[in-house]
Amino acid sequence: MNHNIPKELSDVQYTLLGLIFEKEQTGTELRKKLRDQFQWDTSTSSFYTYFDRLAAEKYCSVKAGKGSKKFRITAKGKKTFLKKLNFHNGLLKTWRKHLK
Repeated sequence: MNHNIPKELSDVQYTLLGLIFEKEQTGTELRKKLRDQFQWDTSTSSFYTYFDRLAAEKYCSVKAGKGSKKFRITAKGKKTFLKKLNFHNGLLKTWRKHLK
């Protein structure tokens, strides 16, 4: 049964795609944003594990530099992110009608 619910990635991975949607960022920049804006302090190994899967599935690209990695969302990543975002926007519109 298909309910048109995007299931490709975890909520954490969608959050990470959202953080790199506008521009390429380093792992250090992203971990700082997660910590400061979302109060999510993850271990370095867990953080990079999420991005390893995203890169393996071509949702983002990874560019290794001197002691850091830069992450950039791909066309596939943007399409997937927007699909889930649009799904949630539709839910919010429906729920707002019931909350009034």
